[in-house]
Amino acid sequence: MSRIGEWLKRAEDFARGHSKQADQLLDRVERFAKERTGHKYDRHIEKGTDAVQRRYGGASRRGRPRDHGPQG
Repeated sequence: MSRIGEWLKRAEDFARGHSKQADQLLDRVERFAKERTGHKYDRHIEKGTDAVQRRYGGASRRGRPRDHGPQG
């Protein structure tokens, strides 16, 4: 396995063991990405965030309001 593959495996294992912390970090990353893209790609960012959370068993977006920026 490559170094990157090993690092990703370790990160995934950590996220599974500390899902609350991983969710908080992912929320911060999501907000940062949305702001940096001017909310142009919010739906794509949310789709990626959801996929990552499903991968490690994090909090579901269901029941959480989606923030689509100033455009709604």
